[in-house]
Amino acid sequence: MIHVLKIGGGAGINPDPVLDNLARRIAGGEWWVVVHGASDEANRLAERVGLTVQTLSSPDGHVSRYTDAQMIELYCAAAGAVNQRLVAGLAMRGLWVAGLAGPAVITARRKTAIRALRNGRPVIVRDDFSGTIEGVDERLLRLLLEGSYTPVIAPVALGTGGERLNVDGDLVAARVARALAAQTLIILSNVPGLLRDPADPTSVVPTFALADLSRYEPLAQGRMKKKLLAAREAHVPRVILSDAGLPAPLDAALAGAGTHILAETEAEHVGYAG
Repeated sequence: MIHVLKIGGGAGINPDPVLDNLARRIAGGEWWVVVHGASDEANRLAERVGLTVQTLSSPDGHVSRYTDAQMIELYCAAAGAVNQRLVAGLAMRGLWVAGLAGPAVITARRKTAIRALRNGRPVIVRDDFSGTIEGVDERLLRLLLEGSYTPVIAPVALGTGGERLNVDGDLVAARVARALAAQTLIILSNVPGLLRDPADPTSVVPTFALADLSRYEPLAQGRMKKKLLAAREAHVPRVILSDAGLPAPLDAALAGAGTHILAETEAEHVGYAG
């Protein structure tokens, strides 16, 4: 049974409790694939070199990083740094770990003309190095898992022209979970789950069926929109959106913390009534 974990790359996330918990579960015999973000690291690296970070908003409200030729270099450096720290952290906890730069396992098609809002202005962007995920090297991931290695995947993909592309980490995790027919996808971030009121962290939506996702999408703000899209694309029995800052955050999520989005068969199994 395979589980996929996405560790968010936003500000304020301390990976140590996540890694402690993950190492204990893997030592107990579970198989996990880890995907991570790099947004805060990329922002801090851009600040150090004096590069202004810009965002793009799609017509349906999804927000992404504007990644021109200079930013993709910084973004890849940031993703590599985060990947190395996570790999080192798990190795120090006694695990066999394989750090994978995204291009080693993720392929994508470059977005050559993006209709978006940039800093509030409607634009068509043609110089962005972001991509739509097209494939996952499932064979490589299975070989690593079967060899007792835990794969740790950075959110960078290989484009059809050999270029490196920025890809969304939540969607990478979803595609990995789908390719491996994972049992669970857990997305840990700096928010406690899908909130009915963004200003009230106690207003978490505890659970709903995937078939009802469209009813809950209007609640999503900012990055949560991508997490719900990931839940739609993962095709796994259970997707959990939870808080990386909880004690033993994986145990907490699997025990019911956060928002649980259940496939139809899983919803029937736990008696979900809609």
